[in-house]
Amino acid sequence: MAIAAVCGAFCALCFDAPVAAPFLWAALAPFFVVLLKNKENKKFVFRLAAVFCGTLFLIYYAAFFSLDITQRAGDAAGWVKTLGWLGVSAVQGAVLCAAIAAGMLVPCPEKWRVAPVCFFWAGAEWLYGVGALGLPCVRLGLTQSGFLPAVQGAALGGVMATGVLLVAVNFLLAQAYLFLRAQKIRPFALFLAVAIGIFGGNLCWGTFRMATVSQHAEPAQKVCAVQFNVSFPENGGEGRLEKAEAMAKQAAREEDPDWILLPENTANGSLLDDPALRETFAGIAREDGAYVLAGVYGVTGYRLRNSAFLIGADGAVKDVYHKQRLVPFFENGYETPFRWQAEMQPGVLKTQNGSAGVLICFESLFADAAADTARAGAQAVFVLTNDSWFCGETVPARHMAQTTLRAVETGRYFVQAANTGITAAVSPVGEVLGSLVPDTDGVLAVSIGFSPKDTPYLIGGDLWIAVLGVVCCALAVTAWCKKKKRSL
Repeated sequence: MAIAAVCGAFCALCFDAPVAAPFLWAALAPFFVVLLKNKENKKFVFRLAAVFCGTLFLIYYAAFFSLDITQRAGDAAGWVKTLGWLGVSAVQGAVLCAAIAAGMLVPCPEKWRVAPVCFFWAGAEWLYGVGALGLPCVRLGLTQSGFLPAVQGAALGGVMATGVLLVAVNFLLAQAYLFLRAQKIRPFALFLAVAIGIFGGNLCWGTFRMATVSQHAEPAQKVCAVQFNVSFPENGGEGRLEKAEAMAKQAAREEDPDWILLPENTANGSLLDDPALRETFAGIAREDGAYVLAGVYGVTGYRLRNSAFLIGADGAVKDVYHKQRLVPFFENGYETPFRWQAEMQPGVLKTQNGSAGVLICFESLFADAAADTARAGAQAVFVLTNDSWFCGETVPARHMAQTTLRAVETGRYFVQAANTGITAAVSPVGEVLGSLVPDTDGVLAVSIGFSPKDTPYLIGGDLWIAVLGVVCCALAVTAWCKKKKRSL
């Protein structure tokens, strides 16, 4: 049990410590060794998986305590956060626990056991993002966001493909170790070679992709992302619009940008219904003739929306995107007297400068949302967010890791404009082109390309999980037939 707890704790650590993440390619092997040694004891397998998953999720979601919800929950905020921490950990932990146990116990030839283990693990991670309460945070591939050669596989199969490769390498190492203990040298050498081959092959592919994609990237447009650093928990965001306006106009004069990005929640209201508010943003656009993309939330068309308004050089509202994925319990109607209205179409804003995709805050956690935006024609993607509800840098850094993976998956440049940080620009291979220090005022000026090359992930999406499921079914049938033949 101690090994399961230690492995779960180390796995959770890797989400926030990039320096430790490369070691995760072998660090889960001891957990799988114990599972394999005790696979005949079903109850023990479940207990061991429960300890691993419980430790992983309890540590990971402890970051909930940095969320300031006192304005919503008052003195009960501590209890609400504790219940949320325990609830999410229990639900998602139970899903992964069941997946690990299923992968170990489903009928299958033992030398191919890695296939069902990987399939059920991927299935669990897919389930995290399903439905109105979806929260796809604890996906193993996110640990590698700072280890760029290892994460390029996301361009082939998304973040979950990187996670499956991690699981496969660790499981094969565990099998190799047990063969060595049993003095079975040939299978030991074979399984070790396969594990090293997967790891090395993934690194070689990643290194190749980083070199080739970087060579063909042609920065063409200048983007200024404003980080006005006004905390919502401290003063409700008071004065943010005036500060954002001043910083944006200064950037327009000094940087001569093609785009100016203002974070989520830059203003309250609607640019369609409030002429004064519209004129504020129009003044920014006219300063330099740039497109201004601003995060605004409020009532638009008698619906409560979290929106991104596009203002053209002439000061007119050219387009508007309304957030699709709403934050559970905060934007989906559980707290408000009437429901927020979600958009149903990907956010693609067509301009004379090209087609820009838009994701608002929580949406960048969803690989399918970014992929749908890219498939709909986005040549680059802008993320507008307000992470000031979290104290410290842990959660904003996790959010930035999600944005990094979305860039690799889609093959697009991403620029994230965040109220208090992290404001950054990411290349199609996940390289950070520039960033601002969190909790500071600043404007990030960066040149990006609008000539993307579609990745295989945009074509196939997560279909590979279904293919892996078919393989597992075939292996289960094979095992059943062999068992039946032996019984005759």
